[in-house]
Amino acid sequence: MGRKYSRQRKRFFLYIACWISLLLAGTGCAPYYNLYNDEPFSFDQYSEANQLLLEAKLSFSSGDFLTSLKKNQEMLNRFPEKYGSHALYMMGLIYASPENTYVNYEISIHFFKKLVKEYPESVFKDKAKIWIWLLNQNMDYAEKIDKKSKRIDLLENELKTEKKQIINLQNQIKRLKEIDLGIEEKKREALPAIGQ
Repeated sequence: MGRKYSRQRKRFFLYIACWISLLLAGTGCAPYYNLYNDEPFSFDQYSEANQLLLEAKLSFSSGDFLTSLKKNQEMLNRFPEKYGSHALYMMGLIYASPENTYVNYEISIHFFKKLVKEYPESVFKDKAKIWIWLLNQNMDYAEKIDKKSKRIDLLENELKTEKKQIINLQNQIKRLKEIDLGIEEKKREALPAIGQ
């Protein structure tokens, strides 16, 4: 069988495991936040910016796009150097989201282009470029579909018009046949009278 550890030794391993997990959790978030912390940033500003970032992300994930947009705009206004690219990226995502009732690809592209132009060193730059390309492709396809659906509507209207003309012509043919039959009957009636 295995060795039995004393209570004190078990606690020691528990403490070590807790310290390692805290250390890993703390350093796991550090690279993400260090992306923005090249210059001194006070703890109050840091916590306010993180609070805005958290509120913006939670609002976005819950589908409250207007609140998320406001929080990102506030983050962009208050902390443009540190969180400006992140705010612009989130604003672009908000307007690109199909779940958003105010979805607008042109506005989304505007925010992504602004990010690429104003924050060339941002970690979001490449993602923004991909979004710009995808949204442009989507808008091109939508435009092509719109043109084709307009063409289909035009052809359907022409078809309806031609069907009406065919029905009118068929009715005219029937009337002409009836008139022709009437004339033939009168001729037949007149012929025997002439023959007598």
